[in-house]
Amino acid sequence: MPLKIALELSDEDLAYYAQVLDSVWKKNSKRPEKEILAAARESLKRAQKAKAPEYVTARLADIGTLIDLLADSEWPVEGGDRRRILAAVGYFGLTKDMISDKIPGIGYLDDAIMAELVKRELKPDLEGYRNFCAYRDNEEARRGKKVSREDWLGVKRKQIFERIRRRREQMWQHSRAKAPTHPLLRYDY
Repeated sequence: MPLKIALELSDEDLAYYAQVLDSVWKKNSKRPEKEILAAARESLKRAQKAKAPEYVTARLADIGTLIDLLADSEWPVEGGDRRRILAAVGYFGLTKDMISDKIPGIGYLDDAIMAELVKRELKPDLEGYRNFCAYRDNEEARRGKKVSREDWLGVKRKQIFERIRRRREQMWQHSRAKAPTHPLLRYDY
């Protein structure tokens, strides 16, 4: 019989996780992007191989999507947006994180929590990229070679990027109106 456990993180807890991500980003900011993404991919593979609990693997799937997003040449994320996503993904490439992954049952708990926080912070980016991929797959099947791929992808990509920006701004405004929360990913420099 499954058991559901809910965690509530305070503003202080969120500030701690933000500090952890900030520390990881400071270490990773000098590393090549390909190296960070490869380490994160390897970490996700280890979690699958170790048969991490479902609550972990379900959340790590979103991290895999973020890795794909950064590696997709037809989805050009740049500047501060790219650094924010790379900083988030970088945590999952650590060889030593907050809780050793080797501890049965709870070793991936920190990964699940961090993945959930990252997912919430990057929700507009994840949704936008998933919409883009669905559109691309559908249009590729429908259009074939009739129209330049870049023509039909470019228009849709622009629409989705605008929607991501609007949703991100709405999310930030809403969170500021509710309470002074700690931004988890603040890598706009």
